[in-house]
Amino acid sequence: MVKNGIILSGGNGSRLAPINESLNKHMIPIGNKFIIDYPLMTMQNMGVENLTVVLGGNHFEQVVKYIKGGKFWNFNVNYVYQETPAGIAQAIDLCKKYVGDDKFAVCLGDNWFEKPIVWKDLPGAQVVLHKHPHLQQFGVASIKDGKIMKIEEKPDAIYYSYDNYAIAGCYLFDQMFFEYFKDAKPSRRGEYEITEIIERYSKTDSLHWTVVDGVWSDMGTFDSIGFVSDFIYNKNKVF
Repeated sequence: MVKNGIILSGGNGSRLAPINESLNKHMIPIGNKFIIDYPLMTMQNMGVENLTVVLGGNHFEQVVKYIKGGKFWNFNVNYVYQETPAGIAQAIDLCKKYVGDDKFAVCLGDNWFEKPIVWKDLPGAQVVLHKHPHLQQFGVASIKDGKIMKIEEKPDAIYYSYDNYAIAGCYLFDQMFFEYFKDAKPSRRGEYEITEIIERYSKTDSLHWTVVDGVWSDMGTFDSIGFVSDFIYNKNKVF
């Protein structure tokens, strides 16, 4: 059980224009819920009690108004505002004072998992992997002989001498995250990439993974929102 969690709900949602002009992307309805409900349920299923929500982008106040203090989900909620979209790793670092001294889970605010995530009882960090058919859209973890050999963000080519998985938007870190972040450098696109931190764990043999069952998708584009919406509708359809 993980008591502390972070949901990253920043970003401008530019791929969802013009909806993002009047609505925070995490408050777009899918099925009978909002996008933000799905990572909230992911955290709830992990046993998270203390939740930090990172805000940013357009109309972030809509997220606060909806979640409030977290009572509906049995969370104690803190909010952190990310002034500029400087990357996932930087957003997590902003939450240091709220996650305690133990491990903490991180979930992207637009990620949907059909099944609950089960962490392994291991030291270090863990990433959630998924056998996705379109790997080049995501960060990719390449595994050989039971070890992650390579991590690459949206690779140009997939090398099939490895067992390749998409890195889903959910992670488990210990306090070494914050030590590794001290030495992090912005990438070419000016962001602090989560893959750099993951690679630091990998180099110290303290990176592990769990493969998620069921279907996984982000919900950051009209296509992916349509996919999740159709899946949920068809799954719940009564004939």
